[in-house]
Amino acid sequence: MKNPVAPKTSLTVDGVTYELLFDMQATALAEDLSDRPLLTGLRQRDIATPTIRLVQAMFYACLHTDHPGISFADVKAMVTRHNIHEIWRAVLEAWAAGLAKPKADEAEEGVGPIQGQR
Repeated sequence: MKNPVAPKTSLTVDGVTYELLFDMQATALAEDLSDRPLLTGLRQRDIATPTIRLVQAMFYACLHTDHPGISFADVKAMVTRHNIHEIWRAVLEAWAAGLAKPKADEAEEGVGPIQGQR
């Protein structure tokens, strides 16, 4: 069941806009794909200079809830030398939004922690 107040981040790749969401299931999927614990956070080195595999794994994981038809092979093809930084920025934004505890008034109103998100 989708959470209507879950914080999402939008990203457009090749003219298609995707909604990224990091919830517990996305974190578990990214951990499986990257073979590293993520619930405790990312290292500064990972944030500054991530491996391609980490970007692919986390991008796929946060796409999975709203875009279940996209395969990991599709995501690997979507991440290129030309867009990896833009994708990583959006993935990190989704990651941070997913970690943030929603304020009581936001949960009641259905607004995510990022201004204007629903």
